[in-house]
Amino acid sequence: MSESIPAVLIDYSLEHSTPESEHTRWISEATTERLLYDDMLSGPHVGGLLRFLVKISSAKRILEIGTFTGYATLTMAESLPEDGTIDTLEMNLKYLKIAREGFERSGISHKINIIEGNSRNTVLTLEPGYDIVFIDADKDHYPEYFKSAKKLLSNGGILIADNVFWQGGVLHPSDRKSRAIHRFNQLVANDPEFENVMLPVRDGILLARKK
Repeated sequence: MSESIPAVLIDYSLEHSTPESEHTRWISEATTERLLYDDMLSGPHVGGLLRFLVKISSAKRILEIGTFTGYATLTMAESLPEDGTIDTLEMNLKYLKIAREGFERSGISHKINIIEGNSRNTVLTLEPGYDIVFIDADKDHYPEYFKSAKKLLSNGGILIADNVFWQGGVLHPSDRKSRAIHRFNQLVANDPEFENVMLPVRDGILLARKK
């Protein structure tokens, strides 16, 4: 987790990375100002990783489970080709208000399809064929989201999940969310249809490729 890395090195890494776009930076600033908290933002490190994965995979169709205020959504949309699309699932209207404004400011809102409602329900209405599925929604239901993502991903598709360390809670999972994320991590690791790697980026990122 990032707190185990000295702050000066975190700053150094950002100084020597491709910077976030002005539009994703606007979403970050608007989130902090309007919601008074920003700990659910993916941020530039995770965003940079998502940007790379979208580009090197030549993805054209992405599913994001959990929009929040749209930082990761826009980062991935910016990385898609002109004919690429991202479906993003969110039920919180306060979050979506910021997201929609950020998307409109970016000039590429035509690549982004917001699907409002409870993600556990809306994900069941989608058609398979996604190149990337990014899970960053309610942690209690990560195992369910994995089962849905498995059906929706194309062969060779990439599954990405954020917060898979849950601030260390997965080491001794005693609360509901820690147990759910630990179970999710086990499901992915033990599924013969996937090869995966877990990275100690921020609060843990899991990458898995469907064979």
